[in-house]
Amino acid sequence: MALASVKRSRARLAWAGYPRWYWLSGAAAWAVLPLAMLLPVWAGLACVGVVALVVLRLTVAAGRARGVCEGWTRSAMRWPEVTVLYGPATAVMLASAFLGWLAIVGAVLVFVLFAGSAFALSARAARR
Repeated sequence: MALASVKRSRARLAWAGYPRWYWLSGAAAWAVLPLAMLLPVWAGLACVGVVALVVLRLTVAAGRARGVCEGWTRSAMRWPEVTVLYGPATAVMLASAFLGWLAIVGAVLVFVLFAGSAFALSARAARR
């Protein structure tokens, strides 16, 4: 009973504790990736590296803002939540890779899907 309560509390903190700017910045960083496919190969790879560093820095900053350090391998985010958060955005990125002319539409969709999923999961966790 007590262990289940701790797990629910940890999950609620993990989702509801993130600041809104983290989800919006993360969504913007993810939205850059479909646009990187329009660049030459060397510039696209450099862009992906820069986006990875930006996301890493955002994650560290959000952890400090929350006052929580979960580490790199442990998180309160369960696999179904990971799938809901990253799955649609990843599917749109892969689809826009095959349909290069849809990169701009893909970037907008990735932003909307990622930010919308994150806000919905955060609101759901706060209601628990």
